[in-house]
Amino acid sequence: MTPVSVADAVADELRRRLLAGHYLAGEQLRDTDLSEEFGIARPTVRVAVQMLVADGLLERGRGRSAEVRRFTASDAVDLYTLRRPIETRALELVIEGDHRLDGIALAMDRFAALESDSAWDVVADHDIGFHRAVFVAAGSPHLLRTFDDVGSEMRLLIAQLRPSYGSVADLAGEHEPMLLALKARDLSRAKSLWDMHFDESEQFFLNLIKERTL
Repeated sequence: MTPVSVADAVADELRRRLLAGHYLAGEQLRDTDLSEEFGIARPTVRVAVQMLVADGLLERGRGRSAEVRRFTASDAVDLYTLRRPIETRALELVIEGDHRLDGIALAMDRFAALESDSAWDVVADHDIGFHRAVFVAAGSPHLLRTFDDVGSEMRLLIAQLRPSYGSVADLAGEHEPMLLALKARDLSRAKSLWDMHFDESEQFFLNLIKERTL
């Protein structure tokens, strides 16, 4: 196994832990500790950590240990400032291009099939999976890549806040009309539903962040 593939494997494991809420916001990940845990050289650890810094999941100052990304209210707003226009454009491409909706429908079916006692991180994965399917259907690699970058940060935000969903069925049900608007090729209706969804989601995160900082 080459040093690069080892770094990739370590980065994947750390990413999994981060998105599962294994680490707290601001928690330090020291090169020496990770080197001992994974049984690899510190330069390889630094390569893996730098991958996650580039993904926006970790932060690292010069000469300092990496820290788990912290999110402020401004960060949450900024994520939606980026997400809104790219997802709106994806909707336009899907509807105006009359693209197939199979992948979106499948994502919706899987979301709706979740058990009522599903773990919060599983629910979040399916929520983001539905929206990602829209980008896949849009057929724009650049838009999809941008959403994946935003999606990683969104998942970390969710992992840190550990939101408690009142009802999995209700959350999944919010996406049903969105899919119906796509099936009807009703762009105006789709944009309206997405705007409401964005507004509610953004406020949801802002409220959670406020609760954590009181």
